[in-house]
Amino acid sequence: MTTPGSLDGGETVSDGSASTGARRTQRVTISDLARRLDISKASVSYALNGRSGVSEETRQRVLQLAEELGFHPNSAAVALSASRTRTIGIVIARDPALISTEAFYMRTLVGIEQYLNEVDSSLLLRLTGEHGEDLAVLRRWSRQGRVDGFILFDEHNDDPRIPALKELGVPCVVVSSNAPDDGVGRLISSPEQTVTLLLDHLAELGHQEVAHVSGPFTFVHEQLRVQLFAERGRQRGIRVTHYEGSYRYEDGAEMTRRVLSGKNRPTALVLGNDLMAVAAVRVATELGTAVPAELTIVAWDDSPLCELANPGITAVDQQTMERGRMAADLLFRIAAGQAALHWETPPGVLRVRDSSAAAHRSTR
Repeated sequence: MTTPGSLDGGETVSDGSASTGARRTQRVTISDLARRLDISKASVSYALNGRSGVSEETRQRVLQLAEELGFHPNSAAVALSASRTRTIGIVIARDPALISTEAFYMRTLVGIEQYLNEVDSSLLLRLTGEHGEDLAVLRRWSRQGRVDGFILFDEHNDDPRIPALKELGVPCVVVSSNAPDDGVGRLISSPEQTVTLLLDHLAELGHQEVAHVSGPFTFVHEQLRVQLFAERGRQRGIRVTHYEGSYRYEDGAEMTRRVLSGKNRPTALVLGNDLMAVAAVRVATELGTAVPAELTIVAWDDSPLCELANPGITAVDQQTMERGRMAADLLFRIAAGQAALHWETPPGVLRVRDSSAAAHRSTR
């Protein structure tokens, strides 16, 4: 597997500091060149890539400033000059109400948009709901030539989208947790990294009984998470009991009530996203279970919701905005025949907050 170098349409430039002697690094993008020259990003792109549409005077101004700032467009940005539409497509088969509140999708889409803005390209987005309409949209957009490729989320077993796009000859990048040799691009986020972070944290606090509320088991990434939680938990002397959720706030509340109403109550609860974790804190408090004195609560995905909750929720910062940038960059490189098919995302970072405490030992 390979990892990318530069992730946007520019390199970095270092400026010396007269007062401290320190070196400061700043990313220079097409947008920066356009702003300094008071011209459009399209004009900058035309000038850098030797395309018609700008005067020779403007071309020389762009090239001169790029040289002064040490700017060199990366291979993805250069490849865009030959693309058909300069547009990528995303079709998400999820409830739009969930997409609007779930931090993973929102932060990932922001990262993708940031990248596309810097290379003067566009995103075509469709939320289809969960009844199979997404495959028809993928096929229609492909046949109409509306996009240069797709980014796919929420891979299923025997996912029909992947063979359909391969048959149509349209590049795609699957944001996934596994890396089969199926000839398509994959941005791989290993669930083992996050499982290890969370279980090591809980083991250090002495937790031996843990409940895990996941997202739908139909998703490949959730199947891998469940498997790894069970295996790695046993290795640490932790028994992990799994419950299937849906990522929705209401589902997190319902699952938490079920967990805390059982006979063998855990001392720690792992939730599959930030929304369910916030719901878990509320329900635990309503049921008279003190967090974290009697129950530690942690979340797979970090977000501002985890920071603002009371108590703040321990969570893993998955760097989702950066992963969005990487997915867009990888797709354009694959479309231009310039990249390996698989990239790995950077590891997540555990953000420990007040919802974590040593395991409560019941005297009842």
